[in-house]
Amino acid sequence: MKKSPRQLIAIAALTAIVLLVTAFVISAFTAGPGEAGNRFMALLFGIISVPLLAWLLLFCIGRMQHKHTIAEFFPEKENSDPDTDPDEKL
Repeated sequence: MKKSPRQLIAIAALTAIVLLVTAFVISAFTAGPGEAGNRFMALLFGIISVPLLAWLLLFCIGRMQHKHTIAEFFPEKENSDPDTDPDEKL
């Protein structure tokens, strides 16, 4: 079964998130009072940044392949002429 690059990126991101959450929980039980703050902030940053970086990578891959996805903020319309576009309102 061949996996697409999008599936591989999603699997890698989910694996990283699971590992970071596991490390977060283990750290909660093993960290001393002086070292807990920095470790929690680093793990929290990782948990938040992994999905954002995965989305950014998928967005850039879609842009390089000239594919428009639902993740775009401003999707480009194929027909930009307001006279021929029935959805365009003045």
